[in-house]
Order: sequence, then structure tokens, then C-alpha cells
Amino acid sequence: MSGPNVNSKMERSKSKKSCEFDDILDMVGGFGRYSLALYAFMCIMSVPIGLQQLVQVFYAATPKYSCVSYSSPSNNTCSECCNNCEKYEFQAGLTSAVTEWNLICDRRPLKAMTQSVYMAGLLVGSVAFSSLSDHFGRKISVFLSIFLMAACGTVSAVSDCLSLFALFRFGAGAATAGCLLVRFVYCMEIIHINNRTAAGMVNNIFVSIGFSTLSLLGYLIRDWRHLMLIVSLPAAPLLLCYWMIPESPRWLIAKDRLDEAHELLMKYAKRNRVTVESTQLKHVIQEFKKEEERNRSESKKTYGILDMVRTPKLRKRTIICGFNWFVNALVYFGISLNVGNLAGNMYLNFFFLCIVEIPGALALWFFYARFGRRIPYASFMIIGGAAEMLVLAVPSGDEYKVVITILAVIGKACILATFLGIYIYTVELYPTIIRNTGIGVCSMMARVGSILTPYIVLLADLPNMSKTLPLVIFGVFGVIAGVMALWLPETRYCPMAQTVEQVEAWKEDYKIYCCKHHSLRMEDGNIVLMDEKEGDENDSSITTETPPYKEKYDTVV
Repeated sequence: MSGPNVNSKMERSKSKKSCEFDDILDMVGGFGRYSLALYAFMCIMSVPIGLQQLVQVFYAATPKYSCVSYSSPSNNTCSECCNNCEKYEFQAGLTSAVTEWNLICDRRPLKAMTQSVYMAGLLVGSVAFSSLSDHFGRKISVFLSIFLMAACGTVSAVSDCLSLFALFRFGAGAATAGCLLVRFVYCMEIIHINNRTAAGMVNNIFVSIGFSTLSLLGYLIRDWRHLMLIVSLPAAPLLLCYWMIPESPRWLIAKDRLDEAHELLMKYAKRNRVTVESTQLKHVIQEFKKEEERNRSESKKTYGILDMVRTPKLRKRTIICGFNWFVNALVYFGISLNVGNLAGNMYLNFFFLCIVEIPGALALWFFYARFGRRIPYASFMIIGGAAEMLVLAVPSGDEYKVVITILAVIGKACILATFLGIYIYTVELYPTIIRNTGIGVCSMMARVGSILTPYIVLLADLPNMSKTLPLVIFGVFGVIAGVMALWLPETRYCPMAQTVEQVEAWKEDYKIYCCKHHSLRMEDGNIVLMDEKEGDENDSSITTETPPYKEKYDTVV
């Protein structure tokens, strides 16, 4: 390749370079002080989300009980469910919805129902708040979800009947889903693409901090109504920040409110202590809006859910991703809700299951950066599933029950890593034109898994059933999902496809990468993957056709 030809191609590439929103963020200081302050608010908001998400572990706890009144004379004392028992007495020291409404024996499915309706609320809330945030803005959706989460959690804490309690648990689930969804979207829209993966990981760590705090609160507050109030009310003070948190500038531009976006971005620059010319910033905003409209007008074909399964490669990816999302939610919530069936102190076990999420997230961050997506994701899933299945090999003696708890903790760390990882992996597997559709469908599969979870945990309470049965079921699903994930291609070192046609045309990468750093380089109009070694520029692993209308690749790193 001659030098002049290279230069001419680079010049043409620069002239065709489109304006990106990240360029606007760079002009106003990037991830500066103001962006950091807004991001910190979203992190603080994640702690009450964690408190609300798993409080069902404690309000559905079942203390030991025994029969104190029989319908017919009996010489035996019954410490479990009895056919002729009229009244049960619970062990003192702990109250819950189970003790309040006698959700034991033939009423046990009602306990699982209260947990499932919360999960159903997560499903409905994901759809509802997604639409609300697109139509009315990120800010109002964030604070509306915070208000509803605090209100529904508080009302459910004082409900005097099971049906009313279940209704407001549904509302709390919908609001929590809104908080989870909109705060993530808000963070991604104010943070430069180079920092998004790190920002997402740190934000989710704050959710895990909320989980860990819940274990301490559950230990200190044994009355379930007081505990529900304590975990619901901390969200209320966040409402006072309504006048301090601005709208997403990215959403303002999308809604053609360019003057408001310009004013807000000038505020970004001022708070970030960056000098930017007002007219220049306004011009860049207008150019970005024109580019968006131009791309929208060029995309004449409309795409929908059927395009996810119409072509062979996308069909395979949709089936595998959908099943993996289903399994991730099923196992993640299942291990948490199953904590009452583990040996030892329930509060200490719950703390270990929550705090282990932090090293799990950090491990995923490291392995995703060094080894790509495919092998680390599948390995975490298979290891976690195998750990759960190994409970079958543990002897039944009381001295070995701690081993089952350790295996559950290992499984929880692995499933947290895969749950975070599947978000990133799925984003990179689908082309831009149906990426939101793909994420939405896969997320719905995850909610279906979480709705079924309480009933699988309930199997451990059935007569003559082993307490380890739910863990074995979770383990089997995990191993199957991990093996299926090996049929997905590697995406870490490839540009993200823009169209369905590119997905089908590009060669899929199934190589295994070991501790190598790679970079993408333009060569003769193609994207070439190079090892980053001094003096060695001859070894290329992947060559793909350059996307026709995109100069930047938003691969999540």
C-alpha cells in the first residue's frame, strides 16, 4: 500500500466523519465534576433499590413452628404440618408475613405468590417506565419511580390484608424496575463511551451495597413491618434533589429541544470549569441533530421482533441469549430467596451471598477486558452451575451443611458476574437497528425466570423433599446455559454491526484470546484486528468489511 493512497483515504475518512454526542460531551468537559456529581446521585439512588429488591427474603422468612391445638386428641407433638392441627405457634424472636397470615402448610403457595407478583411488577415496570422515559423525559421518570417505590413500599408495610399487601408489592416491583432502568439510561447518556462499562459496574456495586446493608437491617430489626418501613423510607429524601438534577441533554436533543440542551450543556461546561464558545457549541448540537435526522431518513426499512429470528445467525443468538437471560434471573433471585434453606444463621448467610457480588463484578470486569466475552461468560456460568450441582455430592450430616452454604456463595458470585456480563454481551451481539428490541425481548425472558423462581424455592418446603433440590435445579440450568453460550461468537475484538445484513455477512469469531491486548486498525477499507506488540504489526486475527455509514464503533470495553 503506497503512502499517498493511505493519506488520501484518511483524508476522505475525516471528511466523512459524522458528529457524535460523545464529541459534544468532550467539548463541555467530558466526565468532569458536574457529570461526576450527577453520576454520584444515581449511585446513591441505587442503594435504596438494593434494599427494596431483596427485602422479600426477610418478610417471607418462616420461623420454626409447632402445632398447639388439634382437632382430635393426639399424643404426639407435631413440629411440622399436621393433618389434624387447628392452630400453629411460631417460635418467638422473628415476625414476618408468614407469621402474620399463617402462610405455612397448605397456604405456602401464597407466600410464593407475594414474591412472584413483585417479580411481575418488575416486568410491567420495565415496559411502562421505558415508554415514560422516552416520551416525558429521564428526569421525571427517575423521580416518579423513586416516589412510587417509597410510597408502595410504605403502604405494603402497613397493609392489613394479604391481597392489599400483594397489590402494593406489585407496585413496588414496577417502581423498582423503573429506578433500575431509567437511572442506568441516564448514566449512559451523560458519560463518555470510554467510561460507560466502568460506570455501569460501579453503579451496580452500589446495588450490592444496598443488599449487604439489608442483611444488617434484617438482623437488627426482627419485626417485618418495621423493616419494610426502614427499607422504603430512605428513598423519600432523594425527592428533594428534584430541582438539582437536570434533564438528560441527549434526550432534549432527541426531542428537538435544542435551546434547552444548549443551555444545559453550557452549564455542564461552567460546572466542569471548561471554556467553550456558545455559538460553536450550538452549531455542533445542530450538526448532530441533522446527522441523526439524516440517518433516520436513510433507514427506510422498519425492523421488528421478527427480524430477531428471520436470519440464521440472529436466530441462533436470540435463542441462546433469551435462554441465558431466563437462567440468569432464575438462578440469581433463586439463590437469594433460598437463603432460608441453608444451614447456619440466615442473616450471616444472606450477607455473604450479597457481599460476594462485589468481587464477582470486579472479576468479570477484569476477565472481560483480558479474555473477551465468550469464554469468561461461559466459564462463569458453568462454574456457578457446577458449584450448585455439587451439593448432591455433599454428605447429609450436619457437619457438612456448611459446605452447601459455601457452594451457594460460589454460585452467587458467578451468577452475578454472568448477569452483569450478559447485558454487555447482548448489546454487542445485536445490530444497532434492532438492538433495543433485542435487549427488550431478552429482558422479558429474564422477568419470566424471576416470576417462576419463588415456586422453585417452594419445592424445598414440600414433604419428603430435600432442602438442596432448588440449588440442584439452578445448577442444571446454569450448566446448560453456559454450554449453550459457547455457540455465541466473540464480540470483544469486533466492531458492532449496524444492520442485519452485516451480522449475516461478517465471519463469526470463535478464537480463544489469552491475556493479549488487541486494537482495531483501518487497512484498505477493512477493519483489521492487531496484537499490540512493539515491532510486530503482521499478525491479524480478524478482517471484516467496514460498515458503510459509521466511522465510530461503540463496542463496550
